Amino acid sequence: MTRRTPTLLTLALAAALPVSVLASTPANDPAPADAVAVDTDAMALDEFDALVKMAANHPNELYRLYANRDAANGNWAQAARNFRAAARYADKYSQHRLSMLFWHGVGVRQDRVEAYVWADLAAERGYPQFLAIREKMWASLTPAEQDQVATRGAPIAAEFGDHVAKKRFERALAQGLRQRTGSRTGFDPGLYISSIGPGNQLFGSVGGVNLAKMFEASRTDPAKYWELEDRVWTSAVVEIGEVEEIPGAKPAPSP
Repeated sequence: MTRRTPTLLTLALAAALPVSVLASTPANDPAPADAVAVDTDAMALDEFDALVKMAANHPNELYRLYANRDAANGNWAQAARNFRAAARYADKYSQHRLSMLFWHGVGVRQDRVEAYVWADLAAERGYPQFLAIREKMWASLTPAEQDQVATRGAPIAAEFGDHVAKKRFERALAQGLRQRTGSRTGFDPGLYISSIGPGNQLFGSVGGVNLAKMFEASRTDPAKYWELEDRVWTSAVVEIGEVEEIPGAKPAPSP
């Protein structure tokens, strides 16, 4: 039987978005780790080597995979650090996972305002499931917490918003593609990678895994990459739990 390796976007979507847990955790009472665990952390661990090799030129995917591995192993503090690293490269799913970690206080100090800020960033492109989570979090904040959002959110948005994070990703992608091996005579023996890690990309012509598909347009052209991501996330379906209205709460700010 042939076993298909899940794609990075498939893993992210399959992880998606149990937001009914938002109302289940009282403030200042950290939830157990199973409140933020998802099955696809373990799926990513099962396919870790193959997925990491496919993500060689995409630091958002690499750090997300390291975070998945850490989460599957119960190392939530390190998972939070790696999701944050992925978030610097415009990875909306990692921004979503950070929002859940802060909301429940798993791997980080519980902070509902910071959780909302990350949820707001995750919703920046208007993906329906992230918008729903953002609105549910906003409705669960107290008015005092809502008042803190703009001030505390501004520096995070300045570093992690798409206007800077996408450019950071595109520079990293271009740098990785410049390391592509091949023949100027037209002979293409296939692409392989022998080892991989953050800042450590070693390519060879023998051994390892054939990575020809790494260089399809949807993986090498930033515009096509974002287009595919938008299409996949916009088409995703997620069930959202009931939103608990807070008396006196203000409307959620625009992303």
